[in-house]
Amino acid sequence: MSGLIALGVPDEHLRLYRYFLRHPGHAAEAAGTAFGWDRDTVEEALERLQGKGLIRLSDQHTVLVSDPSVAVEWLVEQQLGELRNTTDQVVAARKVIAALAEEHKHGLAETPVGEIERVDGVDAIRDRLADLAFFTFRELMALLPNRWQPESIEQARQSDLRMLRRGIRWRTVVGPEAVADPGTSAYLRELVALGGEVRFTDQAIRRMVIWDRGVAMVPVDPDDYQQATLVVRQAGLVANTVAWFEQVWESSRELPAEESDGEGVPPPLSEVERRVLEVLTRTDKDEAAAREMGVSLRTFRRYIADIMLRLGAANRFQAGLLAKERGWI
Repeated sequence: MSGLIALGVPDEHLRLYRYFLRHPGHAAEAAGTAFGWDRDTVEEALERLQGKGLIRLSDQHTVLVSDPSVAVEWLVEQQLGELRNTTDQVVAARKVIAALAEEHKHGLAETPVGEIERVDGVDAIRDRLADLAFFTFRELMALLPNRWQPESIEQARQSDLRMLRRGIRWRTVVGPEAVADPGTSAYLRELVALGGEVRFTDQAIRRMVIWDRGVAMVPVDPDDYQQATLVVRQAGLVANTVAWFEQVWESSRELPAEESDGEGVPPPLSEVERRVLEVLTRTDKDEAAAREMGVSLRTFRRYIADIMLRLGAANRFQAGLLAKERGWI
């Protein structure tokens, strides 16, 4: 029998109740003898059980138990009623958000925040990310070149899912390292399944996040984004970061669906992909390789990016090794 702690009945009191279910009409003192409890302990437990409606004490101080199918069900309904009331109050609190946000907006207008603010330390950065995400109303744009640590994914998950549930447009461009990492890739595909938009690029990108085209966050050191970051609100600078994001977005490719034939064997190469790999083994420069294939440099690099995605490679050197292992070249 499971406990009734959630209904306010501790396990020891439940033990006493079960005793009297098995021995109806016994005197209260009998339980003390059976359990080795002193009189005060027994009386306290009986008082709690009586308050819950599980027992009644007769004039002769014998214990009369209530039918558990009635008494426990009543406790369940009472607890559910309290939970429903609490849930209603919590949900109703959402109605205050718009008014509070408006006050926050007016407060910022009266006491302007610095147009460029420095935030130091990983915890402070994560807190600021969560705040900015919470007050986003229209869209998020991000360039994220690196893989995400598991703890970073867990930190971001709640705010990312909340934004998607609220119908906010969520766009992110990632680099080869992010796509090649199993944990990062799985999280990105999870977000895509929920309505997020993710694209992949082979070109060099620097980490940045933009909220509602009005606030941008960029690391002080591009190679160590967890130490310090800049929160930028200056309109001209933010407009430039938005323009750069849109340019990268337009030149990037959609994150392809995972492919498998059911046996874990990758699908065969297309003729074009085979030629790309062959040309790469003979040519050092992309420009020369693109000319040999008769395609533009951008198209050639997209072919390379697609092959790297299929191989799960973080760079071209790794892609070449994996292609050889699979007998593609």
